[in-house]
Amino acid sequence: MLRWLTGILSLLLMLGTAQADPLNIRVGWSTMPGHMIPVLFLNPAILKHYGQSYTVEPVLFRGSAPQLTALAAGEIDFIASSPATFALAILNAGLDARVVADIIQDGVPGYHSETWLVRADSGIASPADLKGKRIATNAIGSASDTAMRAMMLKNGLQDRRDYVTIQAAFPSMLALLDQGKVDAAPILMPGLTTALANPKYKALFAAKDAQGVSDLVFLMGQQGFITKNRAAVGDFIEDYIRAMRWFSAPQNREKGLKIIADFMKIQPSELSHLFTARDYFRDPFEMPNLKSIQSTVDVAHEAGILPGSIDVVKYSDLSMIDEAKKRIAANP
Repeated sequence: MLRWLTGILSLLLMLGTAQADPLNIRVGWSTMPGHMIPVLFLNPAILKHYGQSYTVEPVLFRGSAPQLTALAAGEIDFIASSPATFALAILNAGLDARVVADIIQDGVPGYHSETWLVRADSGIASPADLKGKRIATNAIGSASDTAMRAMMLKNGLQDRRDYVTIQAAFPSMLALLDQGKVDAAPILMPGLTTALANPKYKALFAAKDAQGVSDLVFLMGQQGFITKNRAAVGDFIEDYIRAMRWFSAPQNREKGLKIIADFMKIQPSELSHLFTARDYFRDPFEMPNLKSIQSTVDVAHEAGILPGSIDVVKYSDLSMIDEAKKRIAANP
């Protein structure tokens, strides 16, 4: 009897320990310092719940579209999604997807917009001149890719009929342009500043020229995962907001830039654009611009990029941001 009771007690203790284990949340990302995801949870001292109710496992991808495949396969829990990838998750993959928080917005007046460069000696003076040319893209269906295709369609150009896309990682795009392997490429900050200081390159167009203000990338997950783990996910969203607010606060600038620079293996001076008007717009509470997401999805559908449109509000859950606002106000 004693041995039986001892076994039962051991089992109950193990169950209690298992229930107390923090939820491991796998989060996709593809660019730094744009997405910020791999550095936000490196300093638990600025967080309230990390290691208690949840932990984070950042997972690197080439763009938002490859993340969708992993999300559908259950290999990841949240992704850094573009509007087109979000719509495809619902229309093609049949996922019960939800927008839960923002990452970066493009083309907001006074802030940065993703920019495509060409060689100054290329003879390319406008997007229309890219007919018959090769354009670099990070991943089909990504935020960058969608903006580029929207601009091409605006100029009467269609992929495969009028131009060729070549997929490449963002860090290699300037080299491809320099070597003449592509004719136009999106160059991200901080590399854009350096490239534009070189007379060898010139800016051809920006994402805002194609689609105005756009919610470039946001966090998206599946409703089932959110519902099953709502308390832990709510804590994750709160800490996500707290971390972004810490990094963007002027008093933390020197420490924050060093953390990011160390992760990227560059000098902090190369990140002088971050959290300024030369950076993407970052909402102070990571509130997505649903109107902008809807507009981008509708334009992509009209342009033939998407097989249909969706009601973005229906597939959004911003309640955890609202709760996080209350918590942060009560306990800054």
